[in-house]
Amino acid sequence: MEPTTLQKAIAVAQKASVEDQDGNYEEAIRSYQHAVKYFLHIVKREPQGKEGNQKIRDKCKQYLDRVEELQEYLVYKEVVIECIYITFG
Repeated sequence: MEPTTLQKAIAVAQKASVEDQDGNYEEAIRSYQHAVKYFLHIVKREPQGKEGNQKIRDKCKQYLDRVEELQEYLVYKEVVIECIYITFG
């Protein structure tokens, strides 16, 4: 039996969380973004009721906020590494 879109979305979100916890931030970003696409597809094509849709939207916002945090961290990390390289070359 093929997994539902909701099951796929949950699996991708769980993978994102694991990658995040393991420090694999680039993969976590990709997975969070992929999960959000799945969840938004569900809201659009497979409505879960008003309350269910709101929960999905709230979770998507959390994922996108985390993506933004991770992207900022990765940029900061690159800048720090570049500064260290320039300073200590």
